[in-house]
Amino acid sequence: MKYHLVVPARENEPARELLIQQDDFLIGRDTDCDLRLSDSTISRHHCILHVSGHELTVIDLGSSNGTYLNGQRVRSQAVVPDGAEVSVGSWKFHVSLGVPGRNPGDDPTGITYRPGRLPRT
Repeated sequence: MKYHLVVPARENEPARELLIQQDDFLIGRDTDCDLRLSDSTISRHHCILHVSGHELTVIDLGSSNGTYLNGQRVRSQAVVPDGAEVSVGSWKFHVSLGVPGRNPGDDPTGITYRPGRLPRT
């Protein structure tokens, strides 16, 4: 199963869509993170998106400002449904299931969209 993380446009950065290719996708500020976000509201190792078979789980790593799934704080871990919104610090992402014809391409470097033209989930 392939999952995509839609990263919205911010300031001088265009929106992009990332393919989650590994079992554990680390989000945080540290250099070893798969998605590195330079934001003081994000912990060095904030959360992990864990892929197991046909299920995606978000795991909060004891972050100071919390990890949220569809507006609800994740205390430990939670299953992420298709189309869900995951929030860390001041960032919000949409997760989509890699269904053929629904998501553009499988480019591991990400796909860039013009601001205001993100696909609807």
